Amino acid sequence: MKHYIHSSTDRDDFLALNIDNKTRHAIQIARKFLEQYNSPVVFKSAMLIDNICKITMDIGLAHEKIVQVSVDITTGMISEYKQ
Repeated sequence: MKHYIHSSTDRDDFLALNIDNKTRHAIQIARKFLEQYNSPVVFKSAMLIDNICKITMDIGLAHEKIVQVSVDITTGMISEYKQ
């Protein structure tokens, strides 16, 4: 099963999107992971494929810098990070 969520919103506005709690939790995990080393972190999109949520974020300060974090929604563990 594949679900795709795209947002042009900033900050925590993804919380207002109509998504399930596991996907929302995966986005929060990815955000907390990225905020350890980057500021700002802006949510771009999320795609749920089976139990893996692939979250795209912009971590660029002056220029757009896109990264993707894959989170297993059953365990809450980050399975992959791509720049």
